[in-house]
Amino acid sequence: MKFLIIALSTLGLLAACSPKTTEIIEASNSAEVDESSTDGSIPKADIGEGKLVFLTDCIDCHYGRSVDNAQSVIDSYSKAQWDEILPKMIKKAELDEVKARQVSAYVYWEIEN
Repeated sequence: MKFLIIALSTLGLLAACSPKTTEIIEASNSAEVDESSTDGSIPKADIGEGKLVFLTDCIDCHYGRSVDNAQSVIDSYSKAQWDEILPKMIKKAELDEVKARQVSAYVYWEIEN
């Protein structure tokens, strides 16, 4: 019985001290450019994060709290209309610069696609 406990303890210790085989991926400061945007200037990360901001921060006050409803609203307005809407709503929602950039990138990307 003692042998079994010692053997299992030794195996556990060896497993804990062995080198990790998972790869660590470091975040890059340079954002990938979304190939599908018209001018190629909208970073993919901003589009994805902007969708999350839109679906969490914007949906709280608008669109009947329905994700389907919220996404269809984007297509209801032109780019020129969004140019007027976004600054007002960003200020009213008190979004920081990063969230403002992200939600704008998402809305404009949706209009283009």
